[in-house]
Amino acid sequence: MTASDIKRIAYIRSIPISRAGPYIPELARAVADSGREARIFYTDGDCGPEDFPGGTWEALPEDATPDQIVDRILAWGADGVVSLSFPDEAALRDAVVKARLAEHGIPMVSNGVEPARLLGDKGETKKILVDHGLDVPQGMLIDGTLLKNAAAVPAYADIIRLKAEEFGYPLLTKAVWGSSGSGIRFLRDRTDLEVFLATPDEGTLVMEQCITGELCTVELVGADGEYAVQPLCFTGPTGGRPTFAFWELRSSAPRAADDAAFAPVAEKLKKLCTTLGITGVINLDIIYSRGTYYVLEINPRVSGATALGVAASGRNTYLGMTEILLGEWRAPADPVLPRQRWSLEFPVNDVTDAFVREAEEALDVVQITPSLVVDGEEYGGLAIVTCEFGAEDAFLQKLMTLDATHHVLSEDMLSQLKELLTGPASQAVR
Repeated sequence: MTASDIKRIAYIRSIPISRAGPYIPELARAVADSGREARIFYTDGDCGPEDFPGGTWEALPEDATPDQIVDRILAWGADGVVSLSFPDEAALRDAVVKARLAEHGIPMVSNGVEPARLLGDKGETKKILVDHGLDVPQGMLIDGTLLKNAAAVPAYADIIRLKAEEFGYPLLTKAVWGSSGSGIRFLRDRTDLEVFLATPDEGTLVMEQCITGELCTVELVGADGEYAVQPLCFTGPTGGRPTFAFWELRSSAPRAADDAAFAPVAEKLKKLCTTLGITGVINLDIIYSRGTYYVLEINPRVSGATALGVAASGRNTYLGMTEILLGEWRAPADPVLPRQRWSLEFPVNDVTDAFVREAEEALDVVQITPSLVVDGEEYGGLAIVTCEFGAEDAFLQKLMTLDATHHVLSEDMLSQLKELLTGPASQAVR
């Protein structure tokens, strides 16, 4: 099938479309401008003309099965499909959708069953990373069910104790299958380990070093050996108990030495994508510590940080995935896509319509979410904004003026923003 044969493109989305900022609307307009029809099939949130301009939309049950999704896509008459789903369980579902659609001769941009299965399993992922020469935290797999039945193999807990001493504290345990930080337990010392051994979680777990450093995230998009690496985003400190990701200041900021250190890592990640046959997107969680990037896991899909990376580079991941479908994708020559501007994401409190209106007039706003809902739990608001290089002082002044009126920033968050935008990174681009 050639690009000219693809007249109708279906998109699958499993979290609110609004979480993508302006980038799914930009995608919808581009498809409409090309003379094609687009429809987004979504399982969460709402959709209207402002969310998917120029296209149509169709709600699916939140628990829609692969077969149900395939039936709806076939009924609409799609010629090609792109998965914009998140988190891992939705990516795995869409991998099955891809396999089902292939039986009907309909191409789909998403990772296939095998790469999605491998990358959804943290144990398998660690093997793949090591095979490609990437650094990972020391760790081991633990059988939680066996620990619960301690009488069956009494020495099993002793083996875990010995490995914990070898790795060094603090440690983390987490389920082999799972995403978004769910189910992580922090083991500060031997006392915490003994509590874990006495009350283990079911199933297969990973126990690994909790490395002190900075948590990073990065996204790769592409297919068939041609991959683009979005700018690295720094998302908060590590080394202690995990916190909710969106409570931290997250940024894609110019850091020349750190970016240079990441370039060879990016090249290894491209080779990994080629080996696995990645088609579409992967997202990685990484810890940067003392000059080394330790890869924690690879997610076979877009992420909660997609908009942050796109805002920094100006290259729309969702459009890139559509170009893959149409055979128009060409990876850039850059080892990593260069940042075009500051990209900042931070929590905001007590968001009002007046604040949103005034912020959009004063700042380059990517998105302001008045209330973030994750797994049914409501959190505070979230803002993603950008700033031109060299305009940091004016940006800070406008932000402080807004906060003086609307009181949306905590004192600590305002201090962090000031430090970031007036520190070494800002001096490098002035």
